[in-house]
Amino acid sequence: MQSFYSRFLTAVERFPSYTAVELQLAEPSSTVISFTYSKLRRMAESVGNWIRCNGIAAGARCSILGANTPLWDTAYLGVIAAGCVAVPLDTAFKPEQVAKLLMDSGSSLLFTDVKHFEVAREAVALVLMQMKDRLSVRLVLLEKSDQGNTYPVLDEMIAAGPGDFRVAETSSDDIAVLLYTSGTTSDPKGVMLTQANLATEADAIFQILRVDETDTILGVLPLFHALAQIANLLLPLTVGCRVVYLDQLNTTELLRALRERNITLFCCVPQFFYLIHEKVMKQVDQGSTLKRFVFRLLMKLSRLGRSFGTNIGKLFFAKVHDALGTSMRYLITGGSRFDPQVGRDLETLGFDILQAYGLTETSGGATITPIGSRFIGSVGRGLPGVDVKITDSGLPLD
Repeated sequence: MQSFYSRFLTAVERFPSYTAVELQLAEPSSTVISFTYSKLRRMAESVGNWIRCNGIAAGARCSILGANTPLWDTAYLGVIAAGCVAVPLDTAFKPEQVAKLLMDSGSSLLFTDVKHFEVAREAVALVLMQMKDRLSVRLVLLEKSDQGNTYPVLDEMIAAGPGDFRVAETSSDDIAVLLYTSGTTSDPKGVMLTQANLATEADAIFQILRVDETDTILGVLPLFHALAQIANLLLPLTVGCRVVYLDQLNTTELLRALRERNITLFCCVPQFFYLIHEKVMKQVDQGSTLKRFVFRLLMKLSRLGRSFGTNIGKLFFAKVHDALGTSMRYLITGGSRFDPQVGRDLETLGFDILQAYGLTETSGGATITPIGSRFIGSVGRGLPGVDVKITDSGLPLD
């Protein structure tokens, strides 16, 4: 079994000059900050070297509290490379909640960005107050701030380089990541995912869905989410994909990224697809009576074509595809119930929709729509190696 990091290294060897991750800065800047696979490896192993040189032993928990950026990826990869356990934390948590999870996980480090620095600092102080000498959490900044030299910063680690760092050896049973899932009735519970869990998930998905170095994935789901880690980090960075993050997450920047960054795969919760659907339908409603009539007629013809296995929606609604990017292969949704009507409308407009279902405890995805099938309103079939049993809970269905 190859560990996640060893698979990442294979991608680095095959595609060293390919772009691994990008950060699209919001308008009016419109700048895109990019890192190649070889650069991302050097950055990650520089962090791994710092971790090791500072006496953080293999197996130690290292938490991350920050927005989606290439530096978040760098910290995550550095932690994994050093043989430690990554513990991504929900950026919506308050200091008390962060402190509770730091103590529960036994974290030695907490990586944070400027935006979440105050929450992180207060959380670390709470841990010190409650745990005394039993647990010490060191705060590390993902980016430079006004804190001066008070805390270690990733830039300093990267500037120092990886030295003679050697990637930690791991076994299939070693824990790679600890994800906290809130469930519905109680405090978040930690889910321990091993190297084997991640490898098995990746292998199962790659049997269903082709993803390679020609693809670009837009990553808007927060990386502390299991679906986001699988779709926007673990899978793409092992096959040479380019992953795009947004400096600011809003409809304008989302649509600009879809249009300008040549996105081929977009995996997200249903709410984002509802925004796209709403925008398209609103423009139709604002058109003339003739335009609305023509639109409804073309939708009927496209729906008929779909029933015979032909996608003529891309031709009929070329302007919609131009606005959302002409390179899109699949829109993939999961995380909560997907409105079947929205799915049917997007499919009729010419987009191929895949639905997935999973749990943090199943390393993310457990089921997905088979490629070439039309299962709007269904989460598809179990991934290879996954058994699914449907039972009657006795609860009313909505």
